[in-house]
Amino acid sequence: MMFLFDVIFKDNYFVFLVPFNLMGCIPTRCQLLERYVDCDAHCPLCEDEVEDDVHAFFTCVSAQSSWQAAGLSSVLGSAACQQGSAAERVFALCRNKDYATIGIVATLLWSIWHNRNDKIWNDNVRSPNQIGRAAFDHWNEWVAVHKLRSNDDPDVPLVSTNRWEKPRIGWLKCNVDAAFFVSAGRTAMGACFRNNSGEFMAGIT
Repeated sequence: MMFLFDVIFKDNYFVFLVPFNLMGCIPTRCQLLERYVDCDAHCPLCEDEVEDDVHAFFTCVSAQSSWQAAGLSSVLGSAACQQGSAAERVFALCRNKDYATIGIVATLLWSIWHNRNDKIWNDNVRSPNQIGRAAFDHWNEWVAVHKLRSNDDPDVPLVSTNRWEKPRIGWLKCNVDAAFFVSAGRTAMGACFRNNSGEFMAGIT
């Protein structure tokens, strides 16, 4: 997993919250229902509330406990996180919080979404404490690697061990990437669809 901050927020696989919520593409159950996908509208984790983007990342009991475990209770309780869509809340955080806080928030949101999907597809759920702790640890690992790299040749890119894995036969896989330009308050995204043979099927930017 690699995140780049300062100028760009970036993640190899997760279409990050900021641009994709603006595009309406985070597949929460509310989004799926709006696209006529027959599914239960309730959150797969708490099973009490309808799952929209705000619930999934900010107001679900599991999500809130994860924020607390990551040491971000005060951030979650800040004015930036009290109103608007999930994307608007993240934009507000980016305008008002420091580099390290935004870094931990980014890894936490990724961990929350990953846990949610793991519950749906594998019936495997981590505790909020595990989610929050993992986010905190992932961010610190990134910082450590970034510091090591700064001591070497800055023109040599980090080598990623992540490799594309093909989907099951009859399925398409959508790989995505996104960038957030802090100073300009702008985002960009791209998505690539490939079949189980790795053949390009479609793309959007």
